[in-house]
Amino acid sequence: MMIYKINTGNFLKQLLKRMRPALLLVAIVALVYVYLMQFVDHALSWVPYIVIFLTFIKSGYFTFFTFRQVNKSIKQCHSFGQLLWIFGLLVMLIIFSYAADFTCLVAANPSSFKGFKPFESFNYFEYLFETFYFSVVTFAAIGYGDIVPITTPAKILVMMEIGQSFVLIVFGLSNINNIHTTIKNQ
Repeated sequence: MMIYKINTGNFLKQLLKRMRPALLLVAIVALVYVYLMQFVDHALSWVPYIVIFLTFIKSGYFTFFTFRQVNKSIKQCHSFGQLLWIFGLLVMLIIFSYAADFTCLVAANPSSFKGFKPFESFNYFEYLFETFYFSVVTFAAIGYGDIVPITTPAKILVMMEIGQSFVLIVFGLSNINNIHTTIKNQ
């Protein structure tokens, strides 16, 4: 029986280095949303479609660039624990980024979702927590029904998150098999 010594610290440094563009993108988008939403006239009808457009770009970035970078990290990964770090980080990035999108959509049109308290009774970060909760429930495909998308832009965003979570799950399951095969062949 062979025992492999895994340098977890080195792996995490390499993972964060490869994930840096995605982490920066999510952080910048969240900060831009928080900053710009203070100045945007939310009554404008085009604001929800800008949110959808930016979400579409972000989803494409996650799907094509980030998954490619993560795939490179997985090829260097030799343990299930390291794989969990990779997917945990990706899941949190996706959930948080969609929470920011939902928050902006609600700020643009409070009737986008049924189940949120009036926006005026919260500050922006409390609302971000509520949308984070909704994003977790949506990503996990639980759907309690306490918060429901009403408008077309809200439904599109929810469908995009569900699609993104499906792609991530398929990507993850296929790579678990790759890691198992790689470890077995060594």
